[in-house]
Amino acid sequence: MATRITRKEEAYNRLKSAIISGEVGPGEKLSENDLSASMSISRTPIREAFRQLQMEGYITVISNRGAFVSKLPTDEIEEIYDIISILEGYAAELATKNLIDSNLDKLKNLQQKLLLCATEKRYRDYVEKNTEFHRFITEMSGNLNLAKTVTELRSRVFRYRFTSVTIPGFLDKYAGDHDRIIEAIRQRDHARARKYMTAHVLFVKEVLVSFLRDQGGN
Repeated sequence: MATRITRKEEAYNRLKSAIISGEVGPGEKLSENDLSASMSISRTPIREAFRQLQMEGYITVISNRGAFVSKLPTDEIEEIYDIISILEGYAAELATKNLIDSNLDKLKNLQQKLLLCATEKRYRDYVEKNTEFHRFITEMSGNLNLAKTVTELRSRVFRYRFTSVTIPGFLDKYAGDHDRIIEAIRQRDHARARKYMTAHVLFVKEVLVSFLRDQGGN
C-alpha cells in the first residue's frame, strides 16, 4: 500500500518542481497566500515547505519582504556546468561502447523532435526534449551512479535552461552539436563523442553565463 504524503510534502514537491522547471523564475516572489489558494493547502504546510526549500538553497527568505526563488551566482553556475561537461563527456564515451541500434534510433528520433520544437519556437517543449536527449545518453553509459549525479547537478541549474534556449541565434549551433555527438556515437568513436559532448556543454555554459552577466548577474 502506497504511503500517503503529508500536505507539507505535497507543497514542497510542487514548489520544488515549479522552481526546477522554470515555471517560477529566479528572483520571483513566492506568496504564501497565493500558493495556499492555488494549491488548496493551508499556509502552515506552505511555510514548512519554504523552510526546507530555504535549507536546500532553492529559495531565499528575507525578513519583512518574503520568500524569493534563489538566484545562483554566475560563478556557481559556471562551476556546475564545468562538472557536467566532464561527466557528460565521459557518459558519451561510455555510450559508444554500449551502443545498440535501438538506442541510436531513439537518439535520432529525439533530435528530430528537438529540431521541430526549435522550428516552431516551442521553447518549453524544446527544453523538455533536450533534457531527455542528454539524460538518455547518460543512461546509455550504463553507469547508474554517473547518470544519477548528472541528473542531480542539472536539477540545480535547470531553472536557467529555458533562458539558455531563448537567447537568439544559438539553437542552430546546439542542433549541430547534437548531430556531431550522434554521429560520433554511431561510429563508436569514443574520443570524438567525449570531445563533442564536453565542448557542447561548455558552449551552452558560456552563452548562458554571458547573457546573465549582461543582465546584471553576479
